[in-house]
Amino acid sequence: MESKLPPALPCVVLSLDIACFALEGDTLNVLLVKRRADPFAAWWALPGAAAEAGETLDGAAARILASRTGVTGEYLEQLYTFGDPGRDPRGRTISVAYYALLALGDHAAQAGPGVEAVAWFPVKDMPPLAFDHGAIAVYAYQRLQQKITYAPLVFRVLPETFTMRDLRLVHEAVLDRPLHPSNFTRQMHARWDLAPVSGSRDRRSRRPARLFRYIGPQSIEGPPQSEGAPAEPDADGEAT
Repeated sequence: MESKLPPALPCVVLSLDIACFALEGDTLNVLLVKRRADPFAAWWALPGAAAEAGETLDGAAARILASRTGVTGEYLEQLYTFGDPGRDPRGRTISVAYYALLALGDHAAQAGPGVEAVAWFPVKDMPPLAFDHGAIAVYAYQRLQQKITYAPLVFRVLPETFTMRDLRLVHEAVLDRPLHPSNFTRQMHARWDLAPVSGSRDRRSRRPARLFRYIGPQSIEGPPQSEGAPAEPDADGEAT
């Protein structure tokens, strides 16, 4: 008896797009690439590409970020799935978006395959982006602003020892608003396990300073009950 092959699956491409953030002074920047080929040739976009057979989503996100921009070894977290049928003029493409907040320091990026240029842009002053990448970047920024208030993400950004001012400046840059120093200090001690570092000196002035080290868990699953997720983007790329 002749066996029958199962019907062919429809062709749907699974891509990954990464919103990668980093601080420069008191400015929060996002990493963008200028596309070399159509569609959207010469447009700025988030680093992205299709997943390869046999690789995990986390592995694909790390590979794509490194290949497109030269940025490696960073913590990436899955953000959301964007699947509007018209998001890619070449055909049906579903994007699994990731986001990252890089540690403080110089993050030199290098244009990779399919990339004309790579550059950091202030998150508040991004150019028009290809596909629905503008909506992805905005949603990633909203998630980052929310998550920094309840998960120890900030301690992946700071050096091992830090001052309370260092901690406050990162929060102010991400949240885009000033924070009262005294109130902030009380909140941080109530929220996080911070251990004072004895005999410490300020990294810049080398004068005696009160430094801290974070000694709590590295991850917290889900927001507090009183916190909701950022509003989901609608088909037009706007938060609802």
